[in-house]
Amino acid sequence: MRTRTTSACIILLALVAVSGCERFKRKHIPVEKLEDLGYPSCGGKVLGRAHEVTKRVIRSGPTHADKSIVERYGLFDNDCQVIFTSRQEWPLGTTDFEVVYDKDLLPLRVWKRMTVPMLPDAGKKAEVRSYELRSDPIGIKRSILGEISFEQLKGGRPVAIIGPGRGVISMWIRRAKLQPGQKARELILDVRALEKVDLVTLQREPDMQHPELGKVRVYTFYGRETVFANEDDLVIGDLAGLRPNEKLTTPAPPAIPTFGEIDPVRTP
Repeated sequence: MRTRTTSACIILLALVAVSGCERFKRKHIPVEKLEDLGYPSCGGKVLGRAHEVTKRVIRSGPTHADKSIVERYGLFDNDCQVIFTSRQEWPLGTTDFEVVYDKDLLPLRVWKRMTVPMLPDAGKKAEVRSYELRSDPIGIKRSILGEISFEQLKGGRPVAIIGPGRGVISMWIRRAKLQPGQKARELILDVRALEKVDLVTLQREPDMQHPELGKVRVYTFYGRETVFANEDDLVIGDLAGLRPNEKLTTPAPPAIPTFGEIDPVRTP
């Protein structure tokens, strides 16, 4: 009897081990090269930011723990795409960011350029990454100090992007079209730190009358991050204290240089 019990325990432990290994299976796979699908086009033509839809500036308000954050973001469209762009400035690091979506607001390609302003020759030391979502697995191309490397990221085809700043959440919100109390649990690509593909819940909370922003729509994701959006579902602030530039009376932090050309089409 003891032998049977011991054998059963060994089998159970083996199954748990296999399950655990599968759960934590490596998803970032270095590769020698990736198929180059090119910058997303419309009928073979790269139309890019043909028409400006809107631009917003949000920055640290008086209650924010860090008073030096500024985010500028915009929406553009063309015949077959919607393009989100942003620049998040912070003295310890700036990020230029672009996501190309199709007309249904499904992401096709992500581009990110990170710069540390305090470094000598900061532009030459910028790190540039692009994420190809039209392939499976996702293709990642990185450029650091002129060195190019490639990876594949497993996990499935994401339908939304979480990135630096708050503005890009507008795109997820606009595609999900939630009513108060509704939620959507969807596969996302989060590129804020080490990239990951994950199932994340976006929930629309009851609308509220914010003391600084007026009537806003309230959305949470990851169960802990909260943003405020206007009636057009554009993010205009967050719970941490980001506020619309036009609502603030405090002076904006000094602008941080771009440190070289910002080129999502031809880099990295």
